[in-house]
Amino acid sequence: MLQRIQSIFLLLAAVAMLVASVTPLALFLYNSDQAVFKAMGVYMNDQLNDSTWGLFVMGVASSVLALLTVFLYKNRMLQIRLSIFNVIFMIGFYLYLGFILYTLTSAESLQFLKIGIGVIMPVIAIIFSLLAIRRIGADEALVRSLNRLRR
Repeated sequence: MLQRIQSIFLLLAAVAMLVASVTPLALFLYNSDQAVFKAMGVYMNDQLNDSTWGLFVMGVASSVLALLTVFLYKNRMLQIRLSIFNVIFMIGFYLYLGFILYTLTSAESLQFLKIGIGVIMPVIAIIFSLLAIRRIGADEALVRSLNRLRR
Protein backbone atom coordinates (compact mmCIF):
# COMPACT_ATOMS: atom_id res chain seq x y z
CA MET A 1 0.00 0.00 0.00
CA LEU A 2 2.46 2.71 1.11
CA GLN A 3 5.32 1.31 -0.94
CA ARG A 4 3.55 2.37 -4.13
CA ILE A 5 4.60 5.77 -5.49
CA GLN A 6 0.99 6.86 -6.05
CA SER A 7 0.32 6.40 -2.34
CA ILE A 8 3.21 8.74 -1.58
CA PHE A 9 1.82 11.26 -4.09
CA LEU A 10 -1.62 11.09 -2.47
CA LEU A 11 -0.14 11.51 1.01
CA LEU A 12 1.83 14.54 -0.16
CA ALA A 13 -1.34 16.00 -1.70
CA ALA A 14 -3.16 15.50 1.62
CA VAL A 15 -0.35 17.22 3.52
CA ALA A 16 -0.29 20.10 1.05
CA MET A 17 -4.03 20.71 1.43
CA LEU A 18 -3.74 20.51 5.20
CA VAL A 19 -0.94 23.11 5.10
CA ALA A 20 -3.15 25.30 2.89
CA SER A 21 -5.91 25.06 5.49
CA VAL A 22 -3.84 26.18 8.46
CA THR A 23 -1.32 28.70 7.08
CA PRO A 24 -1.98 32.33 6.11
CA LEU A 25 -3.26 32.81 2.57
CA ALA A 26 -2.68 36.55 2.23
CA LEU A 27 -1.73 39.66 4.15
CA PHE A 28 -3.60 42.96 3.81
CA LEU A 29 -3.36 46.44 5.21
CA TYR A 30 -6.73 47.87 6.30
CA ASN A 31 -6.79 51.43 7.72
CA SER A 32 -3.15 51.06 8.84
CA ASP A 33 -4.02 47.76 10.61
CA GLN A 34 -2.61 44.47 9.43
CA ALA A 35 -5.23 41.92 8.35
CA VAL A 36 -4.26 38.26 7.96
CA PHE A 37 -6.42 36.14 5.67
CA LYS A 38 -6.49 32.48 6.70
CA ALA A 39 -8.80 29.66 5.67
CA MET A 40 -10.74 30.07 8.94
CA GLY A 41 -11.27 33.80 8.53
CA VAL A 42 -9.83 37.27 8.34
CA TYR A 43 -7.98 38.27 11.48
CA MET A 44 -7.31 41.89 12.41
CA ASN A 45 -5.19 42.51 15.53
CA ASP A 46 -5.38 38.76 16.33
CA GLN A 47 -9.19 38.87 16.48
CA LEU A 48 -11.54 37.23 14.03
CA ASN A 49 -13.11 39.89 11.83
CA ASP A 50 -14.81 37.85 9.08
CA SER A 51 -15.39 34.10 9.16
CA THR A 52 -14.55 32.04 6.08
CA TRP A 53 -14.99 28.60 7.62
CA GLY A 54 -16.21 27.14 4.31
CA LEU A 55 -12.73 27.50 2.87
CA PHE A 56 -11.27 25.65 5.85
CA VAL A 57 -13.84 22.86 5.49
CA MET A 58 -13.05 22.51 1.79
CA GLY A 59 -9.32 22.25 2.50
CA VAL A 60 -9.70 19.68 5.27
CA ALA A 61 -12.25 17.66 3.25
CA SER A 62 -9.85 17.55 0.31
CA SER A 63 -7.08 16.38 2.61
CA VAL A 64 -9.28 13.66 4.12
CA LEU A 65 -10.41 12.54 0.67
CA ALA A 66 -6.80 12.17 -0.47
CA LEU A 67 -6.01 10.12 2.65
CA LEU A 68 -9.08 7.96 2.12
CA THR A 69 -8.04 7.34 -1.47
CA VAL A 70 -4.70 5.93 -0.33
CA PHE A 71 -6.44 3.05 1.45
CA LEU A 72 -8.56 2.06 -1.56
CA TYR A 73 -5.57 0.48 -3.29
CA LYS A 74 -7.49 -2.70 -4.21
CA ASN A 75 -10.02 -0.76 -6.28
CA ARG A 76 -7.88 1.28 -8.65
CA MET A 77 -10.73 2.65 -10.76
CA LEU A 78 -12.40 4.06 -7.65
CA GLN A 79 -9.04 5.56 -6.67
CA ILE A 80 -8.84 7.30 -10.03
CA ARG A 81 -12.41 8.61 -9.78
CA LEU A 82 -11.93 9.91 -6.24
CA SER A 83 -8.64 11.53 -7.20
CA ILE A 84 -10.28 13.30 -10.15
CA PHE A 85 -13.09 14.45 -7.86
CA ASN A 86 -10.48 15.70 -5.41
CA VAL A 87 -8.74 17.72 -8.14
CA ILE A 88 -12.09 19.29 -9.04
CA PHE A 89 -12.67 19.98 -5.34
CA MET A 90 -9.26 21.71 -5.10
CA ILE A 91 -10.13 23.87 -8.10
CA GLY A 92 -13.34 24.72 -6.26
CA PHE A 93 -11.17 25.73 -3.30
CA TYR A 94 -9.43 28.24 -5.57
CA LEU A 95 -12.71 29.51 -7.00
CA TYR A 96 -14.13 30.07 -3.53
CA LEU A 97 -10.86 31.71 -2.46
CA GLY A 98 -11.10 34.05 -5.44
CA PHE A 99 -14.70 34.89 -4.59
CA ILE A 100 -13.76 35.72 -0.99
CA LEU A 101 -10.80 37.83 -2.12
CA TYR A 102 -13.06 39.65 -4.59
CA THR A 103 -15.54 40.49 -1.85
CA LEU A 104 -12.75 41.52 0.52
CA THR A 105 -10.93 43.77 -1.90
CA SER A 106 -14.08 45.72 -2.72
CA ALA A 107 -13.35 47.82 0.37
CA GLU A 108 -11.59 51.00 -0.70
CA SER A 109 -9.20 51.20 2.24
CA LEU A 110 -7.88 47.65 1.81
CA GLN A 111 -4.33 47.29 0.47
CA PHE A 112 -2.84 43.98 -0.59
CA LEU A 113 0.62 43.32 0.91
CA LYS A 114 1.72 39.76 0.12
CA ILE A 115 0.60 36.24 -0.73
CA GLY A 116 1.03 33.53 1.89
CA ILE A 117 2.31 30.00 1.44
CA GLY A 118 -1.22 28.63 1.74
CA VAL A 119 -2.17 29.91 -1.71
CA ILE A 120 0.55 27.86 -3.41
CA MET A 121 -0.19 24.57 -1.63
CA PRO A 122 -3.39 23.61 -3.53
CA VAL A 123 -1.48 23.87 -6.83
CA ILE A 124 1.13 21.50 -5.44
CA ALA A 125 -1.65 19.18 -4.22
CA ILE A 126 -3.25 19.22 -7.68
CA ILE A 127 0.09 18.30 -9.28
CA PHE A 128 0.60 15.44 -6.81
CA SER A 129 -2.94 14.19 -7.41
CA LEU A 130 -2.47 14.24 -11.17
CA LEU A 131 0.80 12.32 -10.80
CA ALA A 132 -1.01 9.76 -8.62
CA ILE A 133 -3.81 9.42 -11.19
CA ARG A 134 -1.24 8.77 -13.89
CA ARG A 135 0.52 6.07 -11.84
CA ILE A 136 -2.74 4.42 -10.77
CA GLY A 137 -3.77 4.29 -14.43
CA ALA A 138 -0.46 2.69 -15.32
CA ASP A 139 -0.98 0.04 -12.63
CA GLU A 140 -4.50 -0.66 -13.91
CA ALA A 141 -3.21 -1.03 -17.47
CA LEU A 142 -0.51 -3.43 -16.28
CA VAL A 143 -3.01 -5.57 -14.37
CA ARG A 144 -5.37 -5.70 -17.35
CA SER A 145 -2.57 -6.71 -19.71
CA LEU A 146 -1.51 -9.47 -17.33
CA ASN A 147 -5.10 -10.71 -17.11
CA ARG A 148 -5.21 -10.93 -20.92
CA LEU A 149 -2.08 -13.09 -20.89
CA ARG A 150 -3.56 -15.51 -18.34
CA ARG A 151 -6.58 -16.33 -20.47
